Amino acid sequence: MDTKAEIDSPSKSSFEKSTFEESSTASSASDRDANRLKQLGYKQEFKREVSLLVQTGFALASMSPLPNWLLGFGGSIAAGGPMSLFWGILVLLPFLLCSALAMAEIFSAYPVNGGVYSWSYLLSSPKWGPLLSWVCGYVMLGGLLAAQMTVGYSVSQYTFSIQNILHPENAITSKGAYIGLTVAYLLASSAYCCLGIKASAYMTKFLVFMAVAGTFIIVIGMPVMAPTHPSAKWVFTEFQNTTGYENSGLVFFFGLLQAGWTLLCYENGAHISEGTKNAEVTGPRGILISVITAAAQCIVLCVATLFSIQDLEEIQNSSEPVATLFLRATNESVAAFFLVILLVSQFGTLTTLTMAAGQLLWSMARDKCIPNYKFWYKLTGKNKAPLRILTINCLVCIIFMLPSLGSEAYWGAMMSTTVICMNTAYLIPFACRLIWHRNDMPKGPFNLGKFSVPITILAVLWIIFFGIILCIPTINPVSPETMNWASLMIGGIIILALFFWVIGGRNYYKGPMHTAEDTSSASSTKE
Repeated sequence: MDTKAEIDSPSKSSFEKSTFEESSTASSASDRDANRLKQLGYKQEFKREVSLLVQTGFALASMSPLPNWLLGFGGSIAAGGPMSLFWGILVLLPFLLCSALAMAEIFSAYPVNGGVYSWSYLLSSPKWGPLLSWVCGYVMLGGLLAAQMTVGYSVSQYTFSIQNILHPENAITSKGAYIGLTVAYLLASSAYCCLGIKASAYMTKFLVFMAVAGTFIIVIGMPVMAPTHPSAKWVFTEFQNTTGYENSGLVFFFGLLQAGWTLLCYENGAHISEGTKNAEVTGPRGILISVITAAAQCIVLCVATLFSIQDLEEIQNSSEPVATLFLRATNESVAAFFLVILLVSQFGTLTTLTMAAGQLLWSMARDKCIPNYKFWYKLTGKNKAPLRILTINCLVCIIFMLPSLGSEAYWGAMMSTTVICMNTAYLIPFACRLIWHRNDMPKGPFNLGKFSVPITILAVLWIIFFGIILCIPTINPVSPETMNWASLMIGGIIILALFFWVIGGRNYYKGPMHTAEDTSSASSTKE
C-alpha cells in the first residue's frame, strides 16, 4: 500500500491511531494542548492565550453581521426584494448549520492552525492528500484575500459616506481616493496584526462589545426615527425582480448572496487554534456559538432595516445605499453616527481577516506549501508575529485591488469570489472525509455520532448548489459590465495553485510538516 513520504512529515497512521485519552496525561490544560499538538506533528510555537470568548469573538468578528449584512444591501435587494432578504436568511440557515456542525467536529479532532488546509490532508488518502491539501490552502487563501480587499474597500466607503453626508458641498467620489484610503486601511490592519495574537484578542473583545452595542443602537434607533414604515405584508412578502431574468426561483437564490456573504468565515477560529486554550473543545464551541449569534443578529438587522426603508427605488439607484438608507430614516448627524459604528466594526473585521490570512499563510510556509517557504516561515520579535507573511499579504491585496479602477462590477465579483472560494475550501475536507474516512474519522470531544455522515453530506450538496448559483451572472442580458467574473477568479486561483504544484510543489510538499521534534531549526527561524 502507498504511503506518504515520512521525511519531515508525520505518517498518516500516527494521526489516526492517536487517542484523546493519551493527550490528557499532562496535569494542566496547557500541557494537554501542547501534547495533543505534538501528536498531530507540531511543536507549540504560540502562547495559549485565546479563551472561548475570544474564539467565539474571532469567528463572529470575521463574519461581523452589523456592517457586512448592510454591505451588499443595495445590490441584493434588486434580486427578490424584501422577501428574498428576509427569507433568504432562514433558507440558508439550516444548511449553514450542517456545514458548521461538520466543521466543528473536524476542528475537535484536528485543532491545528492550518484549518481546512491541514484537514484536507489528514482526511484524504496518501496518494491524493498532498495535492488536495495544496489546492485547498490556495483556494482558502484566495477567499481570505478577496474578503480583505472587499472589507477594506467597504471601510473606505463608510469613511467617505460620513464625509459626504456632513459636507455634501465637498463630496468625494473619486475612485482613486477610495483605493488610496483602502490601501491605508490595509496597511493599518497589517501593522496592528504585527502586535501578535494577544493584541488580536483585545481587538476581538472590543468587537464583541461593538457588535452588541452597535446592533442595539441601530435596530432601535433607525425604526424609531423613521418618518414612515412599510407594512408587514410588504416586508415579508414583497418580491421584486429587476435582474432581467423571468425565473423567480433563480432570482430568489441570487438574493442569497447577501446572507451567504455575511454568514461566512465562521471557521476562522481554527487559524488561531494553536494559541487557544483547550482548543479541541473551545474551538467547536466557538464555531457554533458564533454562527447562531450571527444568524440571530442578521435577522434582527434585516427586520429593522426593511421596516425603516423610505424609498426603495432611491436606495437601489444610489451609489451609497447604506448612507441613503440612514439619511432618509433619520437625519444627517444620526446617519453619520450610525456610519461611524459601521466603520469601526468593519475595520475590526478587516484586522481579524488579516490575522486569519496571516496565520493560514504562515502555516502553509511551515509546511512548504508556498514558494521560498524558508524565507516566509519566520516569527519575529517578542510578539512572535509573522511579519514577512503579513507584509506580502498586504502587498498582494493592494496589487489585486487595482483592476477596480476600471470597473465597479469588480467589487461585486470580488464578493462572490470570497463566498465561492471559502465554501470550496470547506467542501474539500468534507468530501475527503466522506470518501476516505466516512466511518473511521478520529473523534474529538465534540462529535456528531450517527448523524455525522448525513450532516456532512447535506453540507457538501448545499455548497455545490450554492457555488453554481453564485457563478451565474445576476443581470440579463449579460454584457462585459454585468458579467459575473467570479468563476474566472476562482478558476484563476485553482490554475495558479496547480501551476505552482507542477513546477515544484509536487517534489517537495508532502503534507503538513512534522515540527514537534525539530526544535533546533524552529528556534533559528525566530528573532
